Amino acid sequence: MDAALPVLDLEHLSRLCQLTGADGPGKLAELFRFFLDSVPPQLERMRQLLARSEWAPLAREAHALAGSSAMYGMPRVRLRCKALEGQAKEPVPLGMGELLAAVETAFAEALPLLRAEMALE
Repeated sequence: MDAALPVLDLEHLSRLCQLTGADGPGKLAELFRFFLDSVPPQLERMRQLLARSEWAPLAREAHALAGSSAMYGMPRVRLRCKALEGQAKEPVPLGMGELLAAVETAFAEALPLLRAEMALE
C-alpha cells in the first residue's frame, strides 16, 4: 500500500526548523508537543464514530488528521487518513476498521521517530 512512503519527511521537518529562526526550536517543539498530544483523543473519536457508523463525521476527522499530519511531516499517516476519508465518503464504506487501524499503526510508527527527531523526549 504505502511501504515505500517514509514514516517521516525529514526534509519537511528540516524546512520547518529553518523557518522558525533563532527563537524557533522552543516554539516549534511546543507546537509539535501540542499536536502529538491531540492525536490520541482524535483517534479515539474516530474509533467511536466508526463504532456508530457515523461516516460523514469520520471523514471530517480523517480529513483534519490528514492535513495536520502533512503539516507535521508524517506522509504515511496522511496517506492512510486520505484513504480512510475517501472510503468514508463512499455510499457503502468497506474495510473501515482496517483503514482506521492502518492510520493508528502509522501514527504509532511515526510517534517515537518524530519525538526523537524534534528532541521532544
